[in-house]
Amino acid sequence: MEQLKHIVMAETKTYALEECKQHVSDKDCWLVVHGKVYNVTDFLEEHPGGYDIILTSAGKDSTQDFEEIGHSNSARELLEKYLIGTYAGGDSAPTNKTAGVAAKKINGVSKAFNVLLPLLLILAAIFVNMYLTKK
Repeated sequence: MEQLKHIVMAETKTYALEECKQHVSDKDCWLVVHGKVYNVTDFLEEHPGGYDIILTSAGKDSTQDFEEIGHSNSARELLEKYLIGTYAGGDSAPTNKTAGVAAKKINGVSKAFNVLLPLLLILAAIFVNMYLTKK
């Protein structure tokens, strides 16, 4: 299966952004997601979020828009059905490994902050109370 995917990708065309920008209507709609170009015209009416949300991302690298929505794995698989080529600009999003590491770092900082902030507030309250009771 993996070999077949590489053969199919080797035979696909590479599209520049200028060409993708020409396909932004409900009659002809292309999306660029993760370095791949998809003709999603036939999917517009089926999209659960409505076709206009796709049209606002058409004709540009919409990887960030696609990822911010939080699409399911089945949605990602369905997208492959509409693949027509690769994007000359490549993949604008970090790889999953890089994104995962960054997310873990942010999560670690966030957790530490969530623990330290209440402790600092309690200490501040204790010191304010001690200061006010001395007077």
